[in-house]
Amino acid sequence: MNALARPSLGQRLRTRVMALVRRLGARAYLLLAAVFSLLIVADLGLLNLVSAAETRLFDLLISHRVATPRPDPEIVIVDIDEASLAGMAQEHGRWPWPNRVLGELVAGLERQQPRAIVFDILFSDRDTQRPESDAAFNAVIAKSTTTFFPMLRLDPQNDRLSRIPTALLPGVRPLPGSSGDPAAPIAMILPKVPAALDNGRMGTHQVTPDKDGVIRRYPAWLEHAGWRIPSLPQRITEEFGFPGVEQLTRLGQREVLLNWRGPPFTYRYVSFVDLYRDLKSAQPQRPGDEFADKIIVIGSTAPSLFDIKGTPLARIHPGVEILATAIDNFKNGDALHERPRWVMIGAALLLIWSMAIALYRQIHIEVFDTVFGVLQGGLVLIAYAVLNLSSWYLDTSAPLSLGVMYFTVVRLYYGVAQGWLAGGQLMEMKAMQQGSRLLAVLALRLDGASAAERRRLKGEIDQMVARSTLGACRVSRLVEDPGLVQQVFSDAMLVYWLAEDPATDWTADADRIEAALRRVRPRQRWNQRLVCGRRAAQLSWQTTEQWHAAAASTILAALNATYTPTEAC
Repeated sequence: MNALARPSLGQRLRTRVMALVRRLGARAYLLLAAVFSLLIVADLGLLNLVSAAETRLFDLLISHRVATPRPDPEIVIVDIDEASLAGMAQEHGRWPWPNRVLGELVAGLERQQPRAIVFDILFSDRDTQRPESDAAFNAVIAKSTTTFFPMLRLDPQNDRLSRIPTALLPGVRPLPGSSGDPAAPIAMILPKVPAALDNGRMGTHQVTPDKDGVIRRYPAWLEHAGWRIPSLPQRITEEFGFPGVEQLTRLGQREVLLNWRGPPFTYRYVSFVDLYRDLKSAQPQRPGDEFADKIIVIGSTAPSLFDIKGTPLARIHPGVEILATAIDNFKNGDALHERPRWVMIGAALLLIWSMAIALYRQIHIEVFDTVFGVLQGGLVLIAYAVLNLSSWYLDTSAPLSLGVMYFTVVRLYYGVAQGWLAGGQLMEMKAMQQGSRLLAVLALRLDGASAAERRRLKGEIDQMVARSTLGACRVSRLVEDPGLVQQVFSDAMLVYWLAEDPATDWTADADRIEAALRRVRPRQRWNQRLVCGRRAAQLSWQTTEQWHAAAASTILAALNATYTPTEAC
């Protein structure tokens, strides 16, 4: 008969894992922290997960703010809504209407001396069927000093096909430290309104959503061939010298994180058809100074015109209100400030290494779990408080997500280390049909211990066992049966040694563990309340059943010693 039964694949794998875990010990936490740090610094996939967590955290916090900034009362949206499309259809058709209609609206509004009239309409084509309408509209714009028009940047791949020199675009200026290429063409759709090109009050109005299709930022300018092309909100801000100019200049960012004012239809809306009819009426009903000093944004919320986008506040958000929000942010200089991303990545690395060092130093796992939970909740609360009380967004998604990933991995490792290794050597004996080993057992019990004290004792024992140089192990579950036997031995904990050499000096290891335990918790008098029992035996067996019986006898003798003071160590 072979001395060893052939172990199964699962047993061999378990043995190898246990050997690796025992060899690494608490150093594995530092090794895992180093691996995480390398992946983060090298940007090998983990930061993609951070980006996803970043957008989810921002959306959650911004959509549940308690203190939301109010929309600027000077910004009013003239809405080409479904009611306007229906109301104007009989006289002018559904859409597009003759540009003369928009010219009549502009002329009527300018009599009230608004600060700006901003079109969120791209006049990309001439009205070939009604040229007189375009001429009338152009005449109104030529006299206007308040109108602003958008222009649309096309795919850069089309630049070589364009005949529009970047240097001739209205409002364009060289980038700092660059003279700009005067001959560089750019693919851009300009308004087919000559007067709009002449007055030069234009800017880009497209926004680029994030990977999930949600708009969270708005560009201050676009860059091309050494030139800076302003966006429409930036152009308005520069034209009137609003306070936001200083913020944008100071930040020097190509795009800003929008400080949303609320869900859709937060701003004041006026239906186009109602306003148009009142302005043309012989007896207008609306106040004659209703739009004095106002910034009027003309756009559409009609679903049939498809100017809707996704934002953190709503899956269907009118594009005209996104433009109004950007103008509001740029005008008042309260777009959300952000810390550089590397700051939060550094915070994540600090958190990971703090956890690694704490586990390496054998902190109580219950304390570790509690502190980690408090830190994670605290990071969310801090970000939420800062967002509500200021115009800063403190993006804590990196320490949150990376911290959770590291925590998950190390807790799995801890579970393997504590669960498998606690009874690992005893489990290995099951595969041996015969053999001989020294089995030494140290039983520990704290008189009158509460449940909390038993947990603390377990944590202290785990720390001592982890520092053992002789391979000490703690039995994780002595008795699983919930009956009388468990009640008798529920307070006791076992540390054991298994050695092939019968001369192994396990007593020195046991003395170290006991002495260390007697020094902790002096106020709770652990030194007086700790009771221990020791037993050792050279076990020889021919069958697994003999091994079970011999090991049980030694363990029970050690347990019994804790209840027999005269025999206790």
